[in-house]
Amino acid sequence: MSGTFGLALTAVLLVGVSGNSMFTSLQNMNSPCFKKCVDNGGNVTQAIDFSNTTNYGKQLGDLDNMCTSMAKSRDCVAKCNVPFNPFDMKTMRAMCSKDRRADFKKHSVCYKEQANATHERCNKMCGSMEKMAGDMQGKIVSTNRTNGFNLSALFDSLGGICTIGKCHARCSRDSFNELCGQSDPTAGSFMQQFTEEILTAMNEDFNQFGMRKMMNCILPKECHYMFNPAELFSETETTSSESSNEEVLKSLSSLEKQHGKESKTYQSEKRLLEEKERNLNKAIEKLNLELVQLKKKLAA
Repeated sequence: MSGTFGLALTAVLLVGVSGNSMFTSLQNMNSPCFKKCVDNGGNVTQAIDFSNTTNYGKQLGDLDNMCTSMAKSRDCVAKCNVPFNPFDMKTMRAMCSKDRRADFKKHSVCYKEQANATHERCNKMCGSMEKMAGDMQGKIVSTNRTNGFNLSALFDSLGGICTIGKCHARCSRDSFNELCGQSDPTAGSFMQQFTEEILTAMNEDFNQFGMRKMMNCILPKECHYMFNPAELFSETETTSSESSNEEVLKSLSSLEKQHGKESKTYQSEKRLLEEKERNLNKAIEKLNLELVQLKKKLAA
């Protein structure tokens, strides 16, 4: 699976805290059946492991095995009676279509044989994704410990990772074309085509779940090539302008107003309950006094 897909899928999962309907469904997937299906799909979940994200050779070389695991997981989840099957997204199906798997077998020798050499070369050129991810995790833990959970800081920190991911994608493409030039001269070009097709399918998933504009607003501009697949390998840098700052501010303002209304309603209900509690305490106190008087009369 392409490293860029791993980054994008990670972003999708992070956006889940927004309460989107897709993730409302995901939050209900706590059944033992679903968990077992996910646990058994180890080859799939490795796709969002940052330690492998930029090792294109390893992931592309293992694609056939991963697609087999994905198909089993998809069929397994289909039997769990849950509202959403993450293994049945367009992205997954596009990546593991019969034609694509056949095409990959033509290039798998190159990807497997040159995986380490390509990854080592691109780490020197672009920087290590493993180190960047480790630094980011440490920063997030430190920030959360000091200031509490900060979603904005979490997304901002993805900028550096997306920059490294973009560099690795281009470097890997060029390295495969060079290192496999004699035996498989189109290995790098196929990698680019495949990655762009996966990102296109992913954007269709984003649109289906109503998440594309939201993600475009939230993710740093360094990650916007996810929404414009051709930009990932283009030498000309462009910036996505689908959602302006004004739109973002309007969205945030709307959320703040809604929160304000809910807060006022809560305060009003709280005051009403406190008043009822005071009246109830007075009534109980009065009853206790009357009970004492009654006991005295009975004793006399």
